[in-house]
Amino acid sequence: MKNESHIISRMISGDINAFKLLFDRYYSQVRFFTLGIVKDSFVADDIAQNVFIKVWTKRELIDCERKFNNYLYSITKNEITDYFRSLVISEPLESISYLKDSDHTDEMIESIYDLSHIKELVMKEVDNMPPQRRAVFVMSRLQGLSNDEIASELGISKRTVERHLNIALHILREKLGGFLYWIAALFILSL
Repeated sequence: MKNESHIISRMISGDINAFKLLFDRYYSQVRFFTLGIVKDSFVADDIAQNVFIKVWTKRELIDCERKFNNYLYSITKNEITDYFRSLVISEPLESISYLKDSDHTDEMIESIYDLSHIKELVMKEVDNMPPQRRAVFVMSRLQGLSNDEIASELGISKRTVERHLNIALHILREKLGGFLYWIAALFILSL
């Protein structure tokens, strides 16, 4: 990428457009690498999204002298390790509420992207889901219930809850595209 160090410097300063350039360039590489290890496309998508969430939220810590590829590889490796650890201890993935630590991130994103429009798009897709999938999604992403709590309340298995969530998130990724999905997950679905 031409002038990558300049783009990285802009991102470190909080330029969301510079971040989008890096996201567009590296997302598929991170996802492909992850998929080769975890062998599950839904999990690979989630891990790749988490990698870029960390890139954005910890952008001030990026060393411009270090190759960005190496930095992404390090974060990706840690995310994959965390994923396998979570399988062993059977705990839900951490909330992404720590993303709100940047002072003006919400206002900056909202000034560039119409969050109310993105939320409308998300809710339109949610409304089109089959009733049980819609219920699982709403309970998980909008009400913050754990997979175990949802399974108990709906009288279905935890695995069925996970399957519904994976399908729902996959549909949203397809409908919104990678970057808009990231924005939706970061600022709408994590509220």
